[in-house]
Amino acid sequence: MNFKKIGTKMLVMILPVLVLAQIVLTIMSATSSNALVDEKTQQAMEAELKANNSIVGGYLRDVKTLADAIVISVADSYTYTQWDDYEKMLQDMIATNDIVLGSGLWFEPYAYDPEQQYYGPYVYKDGNSTVTTWDYSNAEYDYFNQEYYTNAMGSDVAMITDPYYDPSSGIVMSSCSTPIVAGGKKIGCVTVDIQLTAITDIIANVKVGKTGVGILTAANGLLIAGHDDQMVQDGKSVSEDSNPSFVAMAEDVLKNPSGVTGYQEGKTNYKVFYDTIEETGWKFMISIDGYELLQPIYLLINRLVLVCIVAVCIAIIIIIIGIGGVAKTIKRVQKFATELAGGDFTVDQLSIKGKDELAIMSNSLNEMYGNNKGVIQSISDYAVEINESSSNLKYSAGELKTEFDKIVDIMTSVNADMMNSSAATEELSASVDQVAQSADNLNEETKNSLDLAIDIEKRATDIGKNSQEAFDKSQTLQASFQEKLEESISQSQVVENIGEMASVIADIADQITLLSLNASIEAARAGEQGKGFAVVATEIGKLAGQTSDSVEKIQETISAIKDAFEGLSTNAKSLLDYVSDTVTPDYKNFVGVAERYGQDAENIKNSSEQLSIMTDSIQNIMSEVRLALQNIAEATQNTAANSGEVMDSIDHLSGTVSNINDMSDEQNSISDNLSRVVSQFKLSE
Repeated sequence: MNFKKIGTKMLVMILPVLVLAQIVLTIMSATSSNALVDEKTQQAMEAELKANNSIVGGYLRDVKTLADAIVISVADSYTYTQWDDYEKMLQDMIATNDIVLGSGLWFEPYAYDPEQQYYGPYVYKDGNSTVTTWDYSNAEYDYFNQEYYTNAMGSDVAMITDPYYDPSSGIVMSSCSTPIVAGGKKIGCVTVDIQLTAITDIIANVKVGKTGVGILTAANGLLIAGHDDQMVQDGKSVSEDSNPSFVAMAEDVLKNPSGVTGYQEGKTNYKVFYDTIEETGWKFMISIDGYELLQPIYLLINRLVLVCIVAVCIAIIIIIIGIGGVAKTIKRVQKFATELAGGDFTVDQLSIKGKDELAIMSNSLNEMYGNNKGVIQSISDYAVEINESSSNLKYSAGELKTEFDKIVDIMTSVNADMMNSSAATEELSASVDQVAQSADNLNEETKNSLDLAIDIEKRATDIGKNSQEAFDKSQTLQASFQEKLEESISQSQVVENIGEMASVIADIADQITLLSLNASIEAARAGEQGKGFAVVATEIGKLAGQTSDSVEKIQETISAIKDAFEGLSTNAKSLLDYVSDTVTPDYKNFVGVAERYGQDAENIKNSSEQLSIMTDSIQNIMSEVRLALQNIAEATQNTAANSGEVMDSIDHLSGTVSNINDMSDEQNSISDNLSRVVSQFKLSE
């Protein structure tokens, strides 16, 4: 948003911030005040609740104390004390305690009087005097089933009943009942009836602020005092109220021991603070109009709003007055700067007093005015001289550029020739490298051939040696085998001798057979005397037959052995002939081949050694050629590199000369423009 006046701009910028700050301050103050009021209200209400709770609780504790005192007295003396003494004690107690309406002794069947099942005398106030009644000592009333009696018999301490309507007296009361324990056995109970008027008066006197009142209900919700007198007289519960909001509030109170709640009646919101009376569980409440609690906050907010409005108005006035003076000073500075922007350096300097930012800016403008005026005057004086120097510089730069263009052409030709020479040298060096590589390969292959020839010669020597040893062994084996074969053939004659011996044995066996037969015949002739000899002759005949059979088998075996020896002899002669005619000549020929193989390996070795010497010489020559070409290539490359560097320097220098020429043109143009610009300034009248 653009503003024509700085005052308007400052108001638009500052006022929203100021208003926002006042609003935030108001909200924070209201919030803090609300929290403080709630805290103080809570504390005040709790104090009020505790104070009245203590008063009501004090009354109830006094009643419990009276009941406990009566119980102790009766438990210790009921076996020998007459009713008249108890009656006088109860009358005195009722007369001296305003809160007590009456008191009764209620005994178990036949516990006090062996002849009476119901024994429950009751003493109560009647105006300024006391009256004793026996109307409750009967089966019709049946006090054994009454709440006060069942509470006492089911507990070991004093119990206070919720308020109830008593038809005899026609009033609402509450009873405190305590069991009578004698010898560890409950023989009845004592009741002390409480007059609720004193407690309701306490609740009625509760006043907090303008609208805060007290409300007392029983633990079951029966309204005892406050809120609605008619509901109290009718003995109604808070749940029977016609306002649903109040009923919901009462239900919340009856569920919790203490706290804060509320309800709405018409357009008015009420806030309720409540607590529980420990002795009875009754609920004591203080109800107060919510607007009354918030009224101080509303008043504070109104005052804060008024203060904010006044503060904003005062701020606007201060801003307008302050900005008015600043605006005047700014206008003077603006007018001075406008005249300087128009090139008028004949105006008077600013005269502004003070130490603020505007005064410092004015002094800075005055200083700028003096400095710029001197600079422009100096520029004006030297503009003509700069123009003349620029013209001379332009002419010199033109001549220098022409000469450098010639040098550039010459160095370009030299650089091209050197690059061509370097390329040719590199190609030649590559060819020499290929030849050297081939020589290296040839030398390596020659050395491999020499190693192979040496290996072949060694193996040929080993083969000749091994072949000669095999030939010698075959000769030795042939002679030894032939000798052993002949010896074996000669030993085979033993078999023939065995055959001849077998034939002799066979002849002998035949003769023995004949002799045995003859002996058998003679023994038969001899009769009984020859029977023993006949047995021997028979056995000898059998032995001769067995010998003849054995000889036949021996002859058959000898015949087989002779055939085997003949086959073995034939095969051995064939093997001996093969070794003599085939193996031995082959070994002899192999020895000759091994000798020729060794001579060939020797020849290959000699040739390989000579070829290796020649390839070493070629390698040395190619290394020298390669080194020479490398030196030439390096010299050519260095020359080309130097030439390139010279060319780069010349190009750079040529560019510099061109830049100088361009700069001289620009400087000449700048000097013209400078003269024209300076002429626009007004430096004197």
